[in-house]
Amino acid sequence: MADLTPFALLGLPERFAIDPELVEKGWRSAIARVHPDRFAGRSAAERRVAEQWAGRINEARDEIADPVRRASLILRLRGADAGSETDTRMDGAFLMQQMSWREKAESLRAQGASLEPLLGEVEALRDELISRLGEALDERRDNALAREAVRRLMFVERIRRDLEGGKE
Repeated sequence: MADLTPFALLGLPERFAIDPELVEKGWRSAIARVHPDRFAGRSAAERRVAEQWAGRINEARDEIADPVRRASLILRLRGADAGSETDTRMDGAFLMQQMSWREKAESLRAQGASLEPLLGEVEALRDELISRLGEALDERRDNALAREAVRRLMFVERIRRDLEGGKE
């Protein structure tokens, strides 16, 4: 079990487009196998191993449930790097959009206005990028296209979290 991918650990297909309910079902099934109640009468070493597996299973669920982490995982499993830590290059129009959203959010906050319309705009791009990732990873198996989309999604997710944290 040590070399199982997060997908294999939860008994899931290695796909980007995956139903969140399947992720939860796979997690529940996997975590039930190492639940502390099943190891109550076992040795301390066996209980520790079960706890370690529970940790791996929880990490697998978290990784697969998050679209950025899931796309990055699939790329990594295919021997490609999402470039999230080292490649900070982005096209100018995309960067300008990010700056525009941040300025608009700052202005709305200063006015005490709702961030909901701006959040809706950001979430629309998020949905588009998630769709693009599904096509790039699952249908076309185009790692370069997926890499670009996941990098954009990382920026969009960061802005979305900032906006959700400041909703009024």
